[in-house]
Amino acid sequence: MSNIAAAANEPVFTVAVAGQPNTGKSTLFNTLTGSSQHVGNWPGKTVEKKSGIFETDHAVYNVVDLPGTYSLSANSQEELIAREFIVEQRPDLIVVVVDASQLERSFYMAAEVMAMRVPVLIALNMMDVAEAQGKRIDVGHMEAALGVRVVPMTASRQEGVADLIEAIEAGSTRGDAMETGTWGIDGALRDTFGEVKGQVADHLPDGYHPDWVVLKLLEHDAKLGGVMEKAMGADRWGAVRDRMATGMSGLTAVAEARYDWVLKRLHGCVTTLEANDGRPGRGRFDRFATHPVWGALFSVGVILVGFFLAACIGFSCVGLLQPVTTASIGAVEAAFAGALPVLCDMITQGVIPGVFMVFCMSSFVFGILVLIGFLEDIGYLPRMAYVADILMNRIGLHGKSFMPLFMGFGCNIAAVMGTRVIDSSRQRFLTIFLSSLIPCPGVMVTCAFIVTIFFGHVASLVVVAMGGALLLQLLLTSLLVGRTVLPGTSTGMVMELPPYHRPNAKTIWSYAWLHYKGYLKKGGTLIAAIILMVWALSYFPTGNMNDSYLAAMGKALEPLGQLMGMDWKLLTCLCVAFFSKEAALAAMGVIYGLHASDGSLMSVVMESIAQGQLASHTQLADFLAVSISRPSALAFVFAILFSIPCYSTVGVIYFETKSMKWTVGTVAYYSLLSFVWGVLAYRVGLLLF
Repeated sequence: MSNIAAAANEPVFTVAVAGQPNTGKSTLFNTLTGSSQHVGNWPGKTVEKKSGIFETDHAVYNVVDLPGTYSLSANSQEELIAREFIVEQRPDLIVVVVDASQLERSFYMAAEVMAMRVPVLIALNMMDVAEAQGKRIDVGHMEAALGVRVVPMTASRQEGVADLIEAIEAGSTRGDAMETGTWGIDGALRDTFGEVKGQVADHLPDGYHPDWVVLKLLEHDAKLGGVMEKAMGADRWGAVRDRMATGMSGLTAVAEARYDWVLKRLHGCVTTLEANDGRPGRGRFDRFATHPVWGALFSVGVILVGFFLAACIGFSCVGLLQPVTTASIGAVEAAFAGALPVLCDMITQGVIPGVFMVFCMSSFVFGILVLIGFLEDIGYLPRMAYVADILMNRIGLHGKSFMPLFMGFGCNIAAVMGTRVIDSSRQRFLTIFLSSLIPCPGVMVTCAFIVTIFFGHVASLVVVAMGGALLLQLLLTSLLVGRTVLPGTSTGMVMELPPYHRPNAKTIWSYAWLHYKGYLKKGGTLIAAIILMVWALSYFPTGNMNDSYLAAMGKALEPLGQLMGMDWKLLTCLCVAFFSKEAALAAMGVIYGLHASDGSLMSVVMESIAQGQLASHTQLADFLAVSISRPSALAFVFAILFSIPCYSTVGVIYFETKSMKWTVGTVAYYSLLSFVWGVLAYRVGLLLF
């Protein structure tokens, strides 16, 4: 199997990978596609789209990873995307990934897909977990009962992958749809089902199977109801609606019928033996991990250790890249030798610092992505949400809000988009509003850099103060917004705790690398562009920064900045954070200089890091005494910690809420919050330093 583009004479087949969350769907997708993956968004949606290719001796396969969903209803963007792709794009084959250790639950999704009468192949994943639980699955019996091909496998170990590829090839070469068995319903729904099917059968849009359509109509699927009303006309649709109203209908009845079908087909397929994997030990650990006190402390410890390791990666990269950056600047200056001073300054003060800052900050981002990928892959993230439920309830939320907020440590955009897992509209809007308080990697690396430089031996105390202020503001904001703008009570949390899995290095690497590449492509390009813009504004029209366009703009806002102890230079760096949090630090490198030969801020910092004596470097202390005072630095880190979300996050907030009022309110609130905390921090800094 190789991951190369298709030749002109090779047939190309589309394979969709579907399944519920936590069934190993992503692991299987990564195994099939390897390095050929592409990550983007579905057209017109903020939901992530992953696709890739793999090749056999006979054909090339375009693999599309559908969003993980528990069903094909229209309750979320993910569910709607998955079913519209199946209906409208008509893939050659749908591989439904099923968790062998939880057959009844995970086969619910498979039953929905099979009802659509499309070519289906069941990937019976996690066979190792099922065997460890003492379960023996008769695959032949299952295939006969379902009428589809079933391939047992353990994707994390790449066991059964070759068999799956052979089955995909066999299934995709059929000229007709793979037999999916008879999907029917029993009991009180049968009469209603038959009559409604007869009414809609002649009015179905292309690609819609009547059995699946009727089931969705009985579930009161509003999206599909609108499609059928348009296709049938108001009068005919009114008759269908009246018939459904007089019979037994509703989501619960259809779900019960579907589960009953699953149980009947799986009857006799599974034999349970004595478990042999030491599950009591796992049970004891899970009781510890989900304990309201010890579990919460353990979760905090996991996060702190993960962030510490990510910071170690980031600052190690700073030390490694600094000599390269210094040498590059020296080489460029030598090459120009006084000629073309504008171009030389642009490269040495704009381009090279931009590249340096992008890679230094992105190394920290990569560490955070690895942490999130690891916790998600082993199944621990839902436990963190469970133990966080008590704390979340105290601020008007529930545990489901924890995972989107936690994703904010990777990117605030991911936090906002992640709120779609929250059922309550009130709690979803509140979580979106609070997500801007979660420091993204750009905020964390900027604050860590400034705190380490300016506060030396007391840096840990400053960090603790920032953490305490953040928790306090999270509580105050939740209470303020929850009781004024979004009054109401929090609802209970119902969520799945999936089984633990062995970490799969390939899956974790793929998750981190793909998102890291996206960060470099989008965030890195933006940061570099901002740095060049800041340099240009600071250079023109005279070549003297104090007489530049940037100085003119900064000095116009300086009266506001003086309340926070910031001159126009530092205030400009704070304003740049709106475009990108990381760009604030990058702008500081441009405004305060990155030359290796003139004793500027960045060169001193780099030298201090390289010598391992950042806290006591005399040259650094002398420079800071005439550059940025400690109270001003304290005001800067608090102001950026609570600052307005970056413009990309603001755009996603509007996209998710569809409310300009809510978006503008978010921007206004955090702008005011940043100013207030900046003023308070400066006043406290004057007393302490």
